[in-house]
Amino acid sequence: PGSRSWACLLALLVGAFGYASTDSSFHVKGYTFCAVWYCIFCMDQIYLKHITNTVKMQSNWGRVFYSNFLASLPLVFTFIRDAEEIEALKNISSGAAFAVFVSVVLGVGMSYFAWMARSLLSAASFTVVGNVCKVLTIAINVSLWDKHASPFGIVCLVFCLGAAYFYKQAPMRADSKDSDDSAEDGKPLLPK
Repeated sequence: PGSRSWACLLALLVGAFGYASTDSSFHVKGYTFCAVWYCIFCMDQIYLKHITNTVKMQSNWGRVFYSNFLASLPLVFTFIRDAEEIEALKNISSGAAFAVFVSVVLGVGMSYFAWMARSLLSAASFTVVGNVCKVLTIAINVSLWDKHASPFGIVCLVFCLGAAYFYKQAPMRADSKDSDDSAEDGKPLLPK
């Protein structure tokens, strides 16, 4: 990334630290977990971008299927061993079944658009977009609960949004063999 992008990434870090430091329930142990998770998340994003660029799929739905299928395998084995879960499934109400169905449809939609965005953005840009999308969650938190950041913390979040807005994706390497940069007919998906 260029100097502007590095400055924006540093501003995001400073803004996030400012937000965390004004949290009414600040605990170092909790934020240590968040820092470890974030490092793993960044490595995951880089790896998934590599997979998007190197593993050829007929369509975006293939990535959605494999990622959701592989993630669901451990749940199947957990579910089979839990008699209470099986009993709950036998006695599920139509309203609960509908809620689960809607949740699955929304999850598949999120997965589809996440994989599509991964194919069109760099790993860093996708991560910035994903973090900015959490603003709605923070707005809901502020409106519903009293355990949230101070007004200074909210200013820090707005500062993060500004930094994310000014972040500029680094240009792709010319020798990159990205299979997702063009449609099947060879025309670019996005204007350069």
